[in-house]
Amino acid sequence: MTHHTHPTTAAPRAVSRNAYGGLEIAACLEQDERLAVGALLDRAVEDDLLPEPYIESSKREIESLNHHVYDAWSVDGTVSAVVVLVLWYWKHLRKERTRMSKTYYLVRQTGEAEVTVTELDGRTCAKRAKNANALGQLTRHYLGLEHVKCATPYVETRTGYKVVAKTPDGSLVSAFDGSAYKPEVWRSEAAQDDHGGGFYYYESQDLAIETTRQGRTFARCVSEGKTLVLCAVEVAGRVVGYDTGKRAASRLRVLHEIGPVAIDDEEDD
Repeated sequence: MTHHTHPTTAAPRAVSRNAYGGLEIAACLEQDERLAVGALLDRAVEDDLLPEPYIESSKREIESLNHHVYDAWSVDGTVSAVVVLVLWYWKHLRKERTRMSKTYYLVRQTGEAEVTVTELDGRTCAKRAKNANALGQLTRHYLGLEHVKCATPYVETRTGYKVVAKTPDGSLVSAFDGSAYKPEVWRSEAAQDDHGGGFYYYESQDLAIETTRQGRTFARCVSEGKTLVLCAVEVAGRVVGYDTGKRAASRLRVLHEIGPVAIDDEEDD
């Protein structure tokens, strides 16, 4: 069999990726390299070092596990290491529920018939892949041969308004639990349905002021005796909306203080 060779001095080969971040195998690897990658992963599965791909389905659900090759290091036509994503997916076909898990591995051929598999940091592997523009670059990073930085993720943000309490020393804190809101510092808590978590805010400045004045943002026992101020905020991540116009975001930071907000006095009977 005639093998195409790619010596280490050859010019770097650019990579293209699919929707899962994996290599476009047909575009990035030659046929002998594709066969070698498949054989390397098959040996890892046979040695119980990687889970075997599968797909199962019924009238109610579908479940699958697939290997997505993120990178391969080929020296002189020989593939010696691969970075692979093991993607598990489940979907309930009637209730439209889905679950997914991702695990990244470095698979190495360390001997003629010996394979080693190392689990990689799932928080950074996909980010590094976005900065690995040449074939083999990501694999060489995990082999300690070069460094690939994590790509800085683009995070979509939006602005809103939040009423907080202001302490005598000028600090901004939650009127509810007294936790600090430091300007320009992000706070994080997963936003959940039914008031199960997140940071409350309003998209409308007027609504934030009006609901606070009417005592609908805080119970009067919570806000009593406190100096309340309206702040411009920035939010990101999951947002849960409520009929009252209140929102809960997974990430929030105070941008700046706008001004004081007073609660209307209760009318006498």
